[in-house]
Amino acid sequence: MKLLQAMPFPTMFFVGLAIKLFVGMRQFNRRGLGGLQHFDNYFVGLITLFIEWILKWTAFALMLWGLWGWLFK
Repeated sequence: MKLLQAMPFPTMFFVGLAIKLFVGMRQFNRRGLGGLQHFDNYFVGLITLFIEWILKWTAFALMLWGLWGWLFK
């Protein structure tokens, strides 16, 4: 938490954007010819999607927090 408090707001926004782009790129590269995501087995897919879901929400929160602080402080 101390790291987030010490981080400047524009940096926070761009870190969130980078996380979002990284997760999106991984999802895009995993798609096959039919447009569906391909995993080796069910549990790997389940864990991967859950971790990506957590990272997407964390990135969204960082972007909002950084944008809010950047514009209103």
